[in-house]
Amino acid sequence: MRVGSPSSSTVAATPAPAVGTADRFEGKARSFKTVLAGQPGRGAPPSPPPTPVPASTAVRGVLERAVAAERNLDSLLAAAARGKTFSPAELLALQATVFRYSQTVEIVSRVADRLVGAVKQVMGTQV
Repeated sequence: MRVGSPSSSTVAATPAPAVGTADRFEGKARSFKTVLAGQPGRGAPPSPPPTPVPASTAVRGVLERAVAAERNLDSLLAAAARGKTFSPAELLALQATVFRYSQTVEIVSRVADRLVGAVKQVMGTQV
C-alpha cells in the first residue's frame, strides 16, 4: 500500500498557528522573532553564561561518578546474590544503570589509552 493513497487512513491534524502570532511566556507577550533571536522579552533577565570548569575537575567528577556507580552496581548484585527479587521496572532501571556504567568505563579506558599513546610518542621523540 502506498503512503498517502486515498485508501489509507487519515489522522486529524491540529491547525498550525498563524505566522506572526505572539508567544505567551509567563503571561507576557513576545514576538516569534524575539523568541528565535534569543533576545530577552519582558520576562526574566537572561541568565549569565556558564562558568568554565577546569579539565582536572571535570575528569575527577567523571571518575568519582564511575566509582560511585560501581559501588551501586556491586550492592545491587550482592542483593541479587542474597536472593532479592526485582520487579520488571527495577530490572529495567538496573539494565540502564549497567549500560551507563559500561559506557563510562569505555570512555575512560579510551581516554587513558590515547593518553598513554601520546606519552609514549613524546618520550620516544628525539630532541
